[in-house]
Order: sequence, then structure tokens, then C-alpha cells
Amino acid sequence: MSTTLLDRTPEPELESTPRKKPLLTFRGVCWIVMAIVVFLILYPLVRTTLGMLGIGTDAAQLGQMWATFWQRSTLTMTVNTVLAVGIAGIGALAAGALFAWANERTDARLGFAARSLPLIPMFIPSIAAAVGWVFLASSNAGLLNVLIRNVLGTVGIEMTEGPLNIHSWPGLIFAYFLFLTPYAYLTISSGLQSLDPALEEASRSSGASAFTTFRRVTLPSLRPSLAASVLLIATMGFALFSIPLVIGTPAGIDVLPVEIVHMVAHEYPSNKAGALGLSIVVVAVVILCWMLQRRLVRSGGHATISGRGARSAALQLGRWRWPVRIAMLGFMALTAALPLLGLVAVSLQSYWTANFSFSSLTLSNYESLFDNELVWGGLQNSVVLAAIGATAAIVAGALITMVVESRRSKVTQTLDGIVKIPATLTHIIIAVAFVVAFAGAPFYLVGTYAILMLAYVVLYIPQATFYSSAAYHQVGRQLTEASATSGAAAWTTFRRVLLPLMAPGLIAGWSLLFVLITGDITASSMLAGTHTPVVGFVILDLWTSGTYPRLAALGVLMTVVASIVVLTVMWLRDKLRLVL
Repeated sequence: MSTTLLDRTPEPELESTPRKKPLLTFRGVCWIVMAIVVFLILYPLVRTTLGMLGIGTDAAQLGQMWATFWQRSTLTMTVNTVLAVGIAGIGALAAGALFAWANERTDARLGFAARSLPLIPMFIPSIAAAVGWVFLASSNAGLLNVLIRNVLGTVGIEMTEGPLNIHSWPGLIFAYFLFLTPYAYLTISSGLQSLDPALEEASRSSGASAFTTFRRVTLPSLRPSLAASVLLIATMGFALFSIPLVIGTPAGIDVLPVEIVHMVAHEYPSNKAGALGLSIVVVAVVILCWMLQRRLVRSGGHATISGRGARSAALQLGRWRWPVRIAMLGFMALTAALPLLGLVAVSLQSYWTANFSFSSLTLSNYESLFDNELVWGGLQNSVVLAAIGATAAIVAGALITMVVESRRSKVTQTLDGIVKIPATLTHIIIAVAFVVAFAGAPFYLVGTYAILMLAYVVLYIPQATFYSSAAYHQVGRQLTEASATSGAAAWTTFRRVLLPLMAPGLIAGWSLLFVLITGDITASSMLAGTHTPVVGFVILDLWTSGTYPRLAALGVLMTVVASIVVLTVMWLRDKLRLVL
């Protein structure tokens, strides 16, 4: 047997074949996603810009565009929009700065306020919140007005209407103020978290009061954050369509966003030329605010982040501690609790009436939501589109972050700047650009789910990249470098190292995008149709037809759905953080 083994001819060794490289690498996938997103941003904007310049536009459309631009009504709408956004924006900037300072620098801080204040208004779709305030403060049938009149009647003061009137200039500015304040708060609060408090401590040590320190030291030091807040307030204010439609239109206050949406979505054939003419005004205002921001930032005179920690002992407000806390809690009530209460009250009635009676409460409006094909279809479509759109945007944002952060160059920085463009433009402009670029030849996407999905991704891709970039930097380069050194491929490093550690931040970003997409009204009103309904489109249809109780029920249902999804996702995120 041994002889047999010795005499056995050894089998020839198999030649090692070189491992074939995949046709598409992970880096290649990231660059393809970057290219697609850049195309979806630039193509509509370039086509719209060329149309404004008269390139590719026939003489009749060009004449109509500039005729709309020079109309006297355009000047009136511009003045109205600037007044509403300007006055409310100044108040929002002041309130946001005070709330951020109180929550970050004083003993009046409310730990949950820093997380809740920016998100509370987003749980309720803006049009539902506006309708809620109409139910509360309408001059004749407003529930708050009826309560106030009944109380005044007990002391001999008889009133037949008022004293509140939401359909007025003060009512419109008040609604804008409630909507814009959280955006100012979020930006300024982030600036305070990164600001070295040494200057503030030195000011207080020299005998300056808390208010003097806030006015003369803190605010000037926050100049970049304040400038960013001004740009964000202008962008969001000039994109806001639902609040001026519901509150301003009945009061005879016409603004640019409402007229642009009307030209695109409610005129047949669609008046794209007129919408472009009005859009020129919106673009000009946003550019002016952007130039103001750049000027404020470049002028210097503001504090920067130092190497020392930014946390300091909380400033003791003494007797002002609880008044400040009550003010913050009161603002939360104004932005969410009261309008939601108004929606609930009207949704439980057979018809909207000021004579609220517990004996006549009914759930029939909620039952009718599931029986109405348009309403039920819009609700389902919004949830599905929001889930898919948020997922697509956050995945694309993560892959784009890999491109930008893996190799810092002028090319990647330029592309990153292009991806951020939608954050500097109003939703009105983006929606008009999508109508111009994709509604006709060669795409013919008008009234389809595809144009809605693409618009949602483009609108919210900047926020997705903000979250993914923050999550990436939270991980640090050491782990990725260690994975690469050990021989792991780029895809393996991303899947097994980066993605699990970035997951909490990406999940938080997904929840915010889900809420924003489900509550979108501006783009939805111009891009959706009767065959592709979404919640924003359905709410507008219910408002126009005067079906107020059913509209209120839909607003309550959407608020509940958004709240459940976000709270569940945030709970999963916290659980994931504990596991990691």
C-alpha cells in the first residue's frame, strides 16, 4: 500500500486565477447617484432660467411673462408678501433668539424644548394648522371667540362678533410668526451650542445685566447664525402657500405664492409664463437676502468656536425663570396644542358651528375618510410616497456624503454646493421648475407619481445630506482607515462599519423627511392631480368645497400618523444607540 502511495502521480496544482474586478465599484455607485441628483437639480433650474431669459420660449409666452411681471397687481402682491414675511420674520427672529438663549444659557432651560420646539409645528401640516386657527379665531364662528364672548356676557359686555379675527392683517402676520419661529430657533440654538461662552461670562463679571449681555455680546457674536436665520426665514416665508391661502385670501390679502400656484394648478391651460413672471420677483428677494447674509458674515465682528468647551454654568434668572418657561410652553401650545384642539373640536361635529355641544359629537367624519376614495387614496399615497421619498433621499444623501468626504477637491465641493441649492430656493421655484422641465416633452410626467417623487427628493436632499454628513463626522476617520488597512473593500467598510454607526443620525433624518413630505402642500398642489392625489391636494379640495368637518378629521388623522411614525422611529433610534 505504501508503494502505491509513493508511486501515485500527484495531481497538477490548479493555477490561481486573478480575481475579476466588479464592473461597478462602490465608489462608482456613489458617483452615479451624485450625477443623477445633480441632473435633477440643475436641469429644471437651467430650463426655467433660460425660459426667463427668453431662450427657447416663443415671443407670445415671453411677452406674457414680462407683462405679468410689470402688472400693478404684481407690485401689490409683492408688497403684501414682503410686509407679511418681513414683520412676522422680525418677530420670529427675536422670539427664536430669546427662546434659544433661554434654553441654552439660563436655568429656565427645558431639556425637551431643544428637541421638541423645531419639530412641533411639523407634526401638523401647515394647512391643517391654519384651518385649526380659522376654527378657533374666525370672527363669527370661532370657538375661542364664542368662549370669550360668553365670558364677557357674564359681566354685561355683549358682542355679536370678534373680538379675534384671524382673517385680517394681524391674524395673517400672527400665523406667519408661529410658522417661522421654530426655524429661527433651530438655527440660533445650533450657533449657541457651538459658541464659546467666555465673552458672556466676562460681560456678566464686569457687572452687565443678563439682558445687556444678551443684547450687546451674545447677539453680535451670533452674527453668522442670525444671517442664516434671515435667509431661512425669507426662503420659507416666500414659499409658504397654505397659510396665506386659508387666512389671507378671505381677508382680501393677495400674496405671490398663492397666485403662482393658482396660475400653475388652477388655470387651464396652465399659465406657466405668468408663473415664471411672478417667480422672478421671488428669486430676486431670495437673492437679496442671500447677499445680505454674505455681507453680514464677511463683515466680521462675530465670535468663533475656540478649543475650550462651550458649556458654562447656567445663568440664574431668579424671578424671571418661570415666566420665561411659561413663555416657551405657551409658544408650544400656540403652535400645536390650540390648532389641534380646534381641529378635533370641529372634526367631531356634523357641521362647523360655534354652538359646541357634547351631546352632538360624532365620529362620522372619521368614518367617511375611509369611505371616500379620493381622501383614502390621498392618505395612502402620501404615507407611501413619504416613506419611499425619505428613504431615497437619505440613502442618496449618505452616498453623496461618501463622495464629498472621501476626497476633498474643488470638483466635489462644487457638486456638494449644487446639491445644497434647493435649500436656498423656495418650494415655489422648485415646483415651477419641475412643471416647466418635466410636464411636457420629452418626459410628459405631469400628474404622475414619478414627478411627485422626484420633486420630493430634490426638495429635501439638502436636509438629507446635512444629517448624513453630521452622522459621518460623528464616526470619525480612524475606524474607516482601520477597516481599509485591514483589506476591507469600500463597500464592506460602508456596510459593516460606517452604516451601523451612522444609523442613529440617518434614522433621525429619515423621520424629519417623512414628516416634511407628508405635510408638503406647495409642491403637491402644483404637481398632484385627481388621479394621483396626496394629502396636500385633498386638503385643498376639501377646503375649496367647504367640507370643513371632514377636513378637520383628515388634519387630525395626519397629525396622529406623523406623530406615531416619528416617535416610533426616534424610539428605535435611541434603542439602536444603546445597542451600539
